[in-house]
Amino acid sequence: MRISGWIGLIAAAACLLGAAAPAAAYDDLAVEEKALRVMDEVVPRQAETREKGMEEASVPGWVKVSFEAKSRRGWIPIEVYVHEDAEYALVGRLIGVSGDQSLREKADQAAAKRLPERLDYQLIRQRSAEMEGLQEFLYEVQVPKRGAQPMAVYVGERLAVVGQLFGPANQNLTEVAQQRWRASKVEWSKLIEGLEPVYGSADADVKFAMFTDPDCPACQQAKGRIDELMKGNKGELAGYMLWLPLDMHEHAEPKAKVLACANPDRQSALFDALKGTKPGSVADVYTILEGKDVSVRGGTKECVASGKAGERLQRYREFADRLGVNSVPSVYFNDRLFKGFPEGDVREQLGG
Repeated sequence: MRISGWIGLIAAAACLLGAAAPAAAYDDLAVEEKALRVMDEVVPRQAETREKGMEEASVPGWVKVSFEAKSRRGWIPIEVYVHEDAEYALVGRLIGVSGDQSLREKADQAAAKRLPERLDYQLIRQRSAEMEGLQEFLYEVQVPKRGAQPMAVYVGERLAVVGQLFGPANQNLTEVAQQRWRASKVEWSKLIEGLEPVYGSADADVKFAMFTDPDCPACQQAKGRIDELMKGNKGELAGYMLWLPLDMHEHAEPKAKVLACANPDRQSALFDALKGTKPGSVADVYTILEGKDVSVRGGTKECVASGKAGERLQRYREFADRLGVNSVPSVYFNDRLFKGFPEGDVREQLGG
């Protein structure tokens, strides 16, 4: 379930600066295919889109493919910049820079052009990007009411890219960088300290922790996929549940308190039993479960009554704030923070 919309990302997309480049040969069909695949990642599937045209960008080696996407505000322009070899593409700003500047100067110039003057930001990491000839600069931007947010700038000899960079397999390379940055805010050992896995054993080689809301439909779908995944990987995979009831779900808080105090081996069954119910209090949760012949152990009730449930939920909220979690389910896995359950990545680490 997304809490923030996609229009802000789209509205920030694309302006070009710099001298016009000489004509370059490129495969129209390959470039268009790459642009369309990127659009599939950037724009919600239900959104209506239309292509507006293709032209060489003013920075050498790049082709601009223009689209529009329909939203409540009308048609929003989107410009996808595809490298002429059709291996890499970006959505954001492609900025021409002077060749006599240092890489850091180019990155700082691009960041300054992208951000309003009122926002504070600082460079937190520099490394070689996956695209040959580019350096990745990751900035931490202080955004009012949202806290620290990551922003990536990719710098080459004659350009600086601010936005999202997609690789040969259409992987969002910027998203990966941001996921790693967010996960670095909290050590894995601190995140699961004092917890036992709801799925599998703590001795498993592959582990994940999922921020989840009892009334979130996407979380319930993710649980179904985890249940299926566990059938053939019980000894190899461990999953921890971090209950994060959202304000928009008025019945989620009492459920989350009971779930946070329940024994790990009972949480999955209780989660299923409470699906679609509307308790107004913890007492209502117990009544609902009793009506479904689902037992609640005495230790769970004592834990909730003592206030420990509230303490645990507050701890999960603090971790969510530090990690920048703004949607559920969000999953901490393999030193990255994912929006949604990363089933493909988990299966890959399990060996297929």
